[in-house]
This record gives sequence, structure tokens and C-alpha cells, in this order.
Amino acid sequence: MTLSAEHATVEQGILIHADSRYAAYTMDLDYMWRWEILRDGEFIQEGCSLSQDSAREAVAHVLSYFRRQDDAAATPGDNSLEIKRLLRAIGTPEPINDKNDKTKNELAQPE
Repeated sequence: MTLSAEHATVEQGILIHADSRYAAYTMDLDYMWRWEILRDGEFIQEGCSLSQDSAREAVAHVLSYFRRQDDAAATPGDNSLEIKRLLRAIGTPEPINDKNDKTKNELAQPE
């Protein structure tokens, strides 16, 4: 299965991770280990590492991120209130209200 002209074929790689949704392969290029991740058989991410073990570790980190995205996407409803609460908790300034003439991208400033 060839992913594209710029991506190596999966057959040339060493399978370092496989589950129901994700597969990851790595290839030894002598000077580095190139790795790539497939989701549902489609290429989604690539990277490089200095060793096969560090490639496995990097893939594990990237997969944990993608799994969190999958979990969030599976949660019904709008998460905007929770996101706003988290942003306030870390001190992020809030955008100016839409009802005035300022642009949304300006941050509220005390007058």
C-alpha cells in the first residue's frame, strides 16, 4: 500500500504500533528513524527520531494526543463553556463583546 510519492510504502517499514484505529511504522534511514502514523488506513502524521526506541516513544506521545481528540469528538454537545472556563482559570483575557464597534480579535482593555 503506497501512501503517496513523498511517503515510503508501508511494506518497507517496521510495524511499531497497531490497534483498531491506528497503525505506526518506522524505517531505519541510517542517520535517523523515520516514523509515520496511519488512522483508519490513511496517513496522518510523520516524524523522525534518533533510535527505534525513541520512535516508539514519539509515536506513543502523538497517539495519546490523537486519542484525546477522538474522545473529545465523541462527546456530544458543545464544549465551548468548558473551554471558556479553562481559559479563564489560566488567566487568558476575554475577547471584547460583539455588541460594540471593536473587532473580535482585540482584547478587552480597562477604560
